[in-house]
Amino acid sequence: MPSPADSNLTARTIPLPGRSLRSRTLIALSLVFVLGFGISALHIYGTRDELRRAVLLIQAGAVSEGFTSDQSLDRLPRYHAGAQMNYTLYAPDGRLLGYSDYMERPRRLRTALLSREPSWWRRSPYGGARINAPVRLPDGAILMISRNDEAERGMLDELLLDRLRHSLVLMLPLGLLCILLILLLLNWTLRPVRRAARLARGIGPSEPTRRIPLQGLPSEFKPLAAAANCALDRLADAYEAERRFLADAAHELRTPLTVLDLRLQDARRSGELDWSTLEMEMRQLRRLVSQLLELARQEGQPESDAPAQRTNLSRLTREVMVSLLPLFEAQNRLVDVDIEDGLLCRGNIDELREVLINLLDNALVHGAGTVQVSLHRAAEGIALEVADHGPGVPVEQQEAMFQRFRKGRQGSAGTGLGLAIVRRIVENAGGRVGFVVGRGNALRVLFMD
Repeated sequence: MPSPADSNLTARTIPLPGRSLRSRTLIALSLVFVLGFGISALHIYGTRDELRRAVLLIQAGAVSEGFTSDQSLDRLPRYHAGAQMNYTLYAPDGRLLGYSDYMERPRRLRTALLSREPSWWRRSPYGGARINAPVRLPDGAILMISRNDEAERGMLDELLLDRLRHSLVLMLPLGLLCILLILLLLNWTLRPVRRAARLARGIGPSEPTRRIPLQGLPSEFKPLAAAANCALDRLADAYEAERRFLADAAHELRTPLTVLDLRLQDARRSGELDWSTLEMEMRQLRRLVSQLLELARQEGQPESDAPAQRTNLSRLTREVMVSLLPLFEAQNRLVDVDIEDGLLCRGNIDELREVLINLLDNALVHGAGTVQVSLHRAAEGIALEVADHGPGVPVEQQEAMFQRFRKGRQGSAGTGLGLAIVRRIVENAGGRVGFVVGRGNALRVLFMD
């Protein structure tokens, strides 16, 4: 029974459904539409105070006609259009000259409206209950005229609100029409994406070469589709390599299993079991299976991720040489070793031991004469060379020796996997392996330090 912690972990790892691109686009465009309408409404409503000032400027021009700064403010009418007019007089230099005696305090001088020029944008600040307008008199003085235009303001408020209501009524069907157009546009835009999705669903083992077509896709989706196609290419290559690996493994395992089966049948008929031969066949079979598993594990590792571990390759080479020395002595083969001390390289120690064993086993089984092992530091890294005095491999066949189940001589005791494992391990560790140029009986491995 799962614990509460496991249940919580499962709940946290379940992906939440996300909104579709269509809904996100609709929400974004709807918000932009509502925001635009709101800004337009505020801008239109801001014209109320512009209209109030415009009306007052007309009235101010009418009441101040012929008035100069040396005249008394009492000559100006106290009421106009049913509202009380307030006057404040300023000299051309901004000095206060006087204001109406029925006012509590003078109005502040505002000269911005005197020199307003046409512009594509003008801020319309909110106006209070009183509205002000400056008038420049013939002698250069400035007359500030203010009034309480509550009646006009109420009328303008009602007019603008009525226009906003009409606009809102018109905007509702227009908004629905815009949503419909957006849906049609999205449907048209996403049609190639849906077609590509249908084609992608058909990609499988039966059609590993099928890919998502980039023609007709929106430019924003093309990088994603191209990346998916690259991933499918890599998966197809891995799938094909796995199929070849399984086919080769089945082919190679069939022969020793058939031989083993024939020996068992012969032993059943004769009543005698050749244990030494049977043990030799079982050792060969175990070795083949072990190398197949190692090769499958190595091919599952990416080459770009070089192991972070570091191994003392000098000491490891000596240990492997000591462990294999009895095999060389059994065949009366000599080993000449030249190992530089203290060489560290990248790689897992067990995997590097497998590399050394396979190289030396290859020289023991397929080579002849003295085996020469050299380990030293080179310009590119750490170089390991394993050579013998055998005939070697012709140049045209050297690269093929690193393929799976390729043997120098058919029917030899080897499995044909040793050099393939060596190359895969070395390349996964960031190194390189190959035959020495001009010498078909010498292998050179370059490790990264």
